[in-house]
Amino acid sequence: MSTTLILIRHGETPYNRDRRYQGHRDTPLTRKGKRQTKETALRLRNEPLNAIYSSDLRRTEYTAKAINRYHSLKIRTLPQLREIDFGDWEGKTHDEIQREWRGLLDEWEREPSKIKIPRGESIQELAERTKTTIKKIISTHPNQRVAIVTHGGPIRIILMDALGLGTDNWWKTITSNGGISIIEYQSKRAKVLLQNDTSHLKNLTNGK
Repeated sequence: MSTTLILIRHGETPYNRDRRYQGHRDTPLTRKGKRQTKETALRLRNEPLNAIYSSDLRRTEYTAKAINRYHSLKIRTLPQLREIDFGDWEGKTHDEIQREWRGLLDEWEREPSKIKIPRGESIQELAERTKTTIKKIISTHPNQRVAIVTHGGPIRIILMDALGLGTDNWWKTITSNGGISIIEYQSKRAKVLLQNDTSHLKNLTNGK
């Protein structure tokens, strides 16, 4: 018995473009993000899917709906699939955070698993809610293929867990806008079949 999860990160938002911490901010997609979403949906149009799950934020729901045009499934939205809550850092750039929380940001970049973001979440809290949600999805869909449209943080957690990596490997895992990763779960073993594939986006320009 196996379950295959197809993980999709949403398209670009203004915060992604401007390199601002985003978290739970409910931001829309840019024009480029919508084009990425269209290409991602086309890439998955012939992929057999039994279910689609999405975070409940606009950027992921838009991406999930675009994918679902080729599948006509019920999209199940879960707030548990949201990005990490960046608390007081949301809406700020790296330089702005560095000025106000220099020492804390240095620690976040050195040992992210040890830090709780001011009025936000820690990576451990993100990992706990993400892993719990993924286990429920897997148990609900034995021998099925499930698309999960979510954010960079949750995808990093799922990939690190499947690869047996600790959360301090956070910065070593790349999750691009519109990127696709595929993991097959058999009993207690996970196989990463594809990681952060963006080949379907190669013809896009940098237009906004």
